Amino acid sequence: MAGRARSHIPQSAEELTPAWFNLVPFAEVAGASVLRVETERVGAGIGFVGDLFRCRLTWDRELPGLPATVVAKVPSSVRQNRALGEGLLAYEREIVVYRELRDTLTIPMPGYFHGQLDPNPAPWLTEVIRWLLDRLPLGGVSWLVDRLLDLPESTMRRFLLVIEDVPDARPASQVGGGSVQDAEAALDVLARFHAAHWMCTELVEDQPLVWPFDRTPKVFQAGYRRNRDEFLERFGELLGPAIIDRLDAVQEQIPELVERLAAPPWTLLHGDYRLDNVLFRPNGDIVVVDYQLLLYGRPGWDVAYFVTTALDPAHRDDEQRLLGHYHDELVARGVTGYGPAELAGDVEVAKDLLAHWMVGTGDVIDTRVEGRDESFVDLMVHRLAGWVGA
Repeated sequence: MAGRARSHIPQSAEELTPAWFNLVPFAEVAGASVLRVETERVGAGIGFVGDLFRCRLTWDRELPGLPATVVAKVPSSVRQNRALGEGLLAYEREIVVYRELRDTLTIPMPGYFHGQLDPNPAPWLTEVIRWLLDRLPLGGVSWLVDRLLDLPESTMRRFLLVIEDVPDARPASQVGGGSVQDAEAALDVLARFHAAHWMCTELVEDQPLVWPFDRTPKVFQAGYRRNRDEFLERFGELLGPAIIDRLDAVQEQIPELVERLAAPPWTLLHGDYRLDNVLFRPNGDIVVVDYQLLLYGRPGWDVAYFVTTALDPAHRDDEQRLLGHYHDELVARGVTGYGPAELAGDVEVAKDLLAHWMVGTGDVIDTRVEGRDESFVDLMVHRLAGWVGA
């Protein structure tokens, strides 16, 4: 690949050397040099499509604004997850977000230092693949997805993002479950973000990497059909016949359900708004990370995804109050024509789609965490079962 001959793009902690850091723009502008870099893996078991490293930088002089630490994000070292991230254009999308949209997103995000990626050798191929995924029968869609996830590593592009570290932030634990107070604060930020981009037609027309919610629904149906039996062997007793019947009904209705969550009024969606991607600072501020899945659709997706994965189902009695809290903030920010009942209906649809997605992604992403018997998906299925079945 031509880009590999022109520049070095680190893909591991060992490659994040002083020599490399001294080539990136923020170091040059500062007029200082990095003498030593110490790296540590962060976020293990939180993000699965990317690997994150905190880099402690020792500089040759003290100047205002020189960061003591930064966070470097590279594609996952788990080949299966890396292939998924590249297939979704997740790595490229996040770099574009930081490079081009960070000043307009109106969401608190880490500062941006540097982004680097190999050029796309065949940008036209994305639309060809989408065309095929929309028109092939489900068996053909499964075959094509398998081929895309089985590409040799030598054909994969390289990506690197260097962003601000937020060392004073409290990373709430999604596995442990959050508090209602944390949920309210996170939903406030989410409502302000959604309101600022309500029906933001110009933005999505200018950004081809920001996809609509109803893009390639057959992928989800094919994944469900491929994984259903194995999933039910693991979770059938937990879910029970009623939820299984409900999931099977969702499978048949996928095109209509995703179309509903893509229909106006829509807004910009974070796409992966969950507790592990929300950092709480001591002064009460919040910082939101991970913009690999930015898309547009009905706000109920982000809301349902956050509430049902962040809170234990024991908080089910708090759900309506949380939805009201979010909706009040949405209205306070100028949104009209989208009532509480419409939001609640979208949230219920989103819950069904999220449960269906848990089944369908079983063989395309590895969420096992070293030292833990259960995978991340195992834990989330138990939590979501309580929300869907309530």
